[in-house]
Amino acid sequence: MKEGSGLDNIQLLGEKISKAIEKIKSLTEENASLKQKIGELEEKIKQKDEEIEAMKAELKTVEILKTDINKLNSERESLRVQVENILKELESVEL
Repeated sequence: MKEGSGLDNIQLLGEKISKAIEKIKSLTEENASLKQKIGELEEKIKQKDEEIEAMKAELKTVEILKTDINKLNSERESLRVQVENILKELESVEL
């Protein structure tokens, strides 16, 4: 009886080892897949970081343009007032 149970134990151990090997193979494949996915996500993050940097540069340009527009509007208003004053002076002069 002991020999039969010994063989059964060896078969059981063999089955457990086979299952463990299959699980290791499965986990190894899953690990490789996850590493690939991580690489893809890291690449996407890099691209998004580049896009953010480009947008920051564009935002700086927009801020500079906004400042320039405000300055030009202010100069235009100043010139408008000067032209109005000159026109008033010309109207007051009788020719």
